[in-house]
Amino acid sequence: MQKPVKLKKYNIRIAKLLEVILNMSEEQQETILQHAEELVRGDRRFSDRKSCDLPVHFATTDRTHKGYIKNISKNGVFIASQAPITIGEAVLMVFKVDRDSKAVKLKGEIAHATRWGIGVEFAAKGPRFDQRITNIIQRIR
Repeated sequence: MQKPVKLKKYNIRIAKLLEVILNMSEEQQETILQHAEELVRGDRRFSDRKSCDLPVHFATTDRTHKGYIKNISKNGVFIASQAPITIGEAVLMVFKVDRDSKAVKLKGEIAHATRWGIGVEFAAKGPRFDQRITNIIQRIR
């Protein structure tokens, strides 16, 4: 009598994940990939993020760019953009929370970059700035 062959267990979660991912839009796939990469390398953020989709203009030392703020926290933002940038570069961001609001101007520094965009850490710190950012985040729908 022949010994039964021991097969490796098939991970059904992978098949389910692929099915879900294949049914997503390209933007959703990019978002899920960003989150997966953060899980693998360990998310270094210290505060919760609020998802959004706010048009933003941002300037580095030699150029202006356009993009979309995809999430915001007390520490910074992620801007979907394929602008050529340098990590560590200073950035000035200008955006509106809604059509009727005044433009928000914030300074930051590019903390990381992916092919989908850039992570910007706010330059300002302290209780007054924290309250300002909290107010901005609360106004985002």
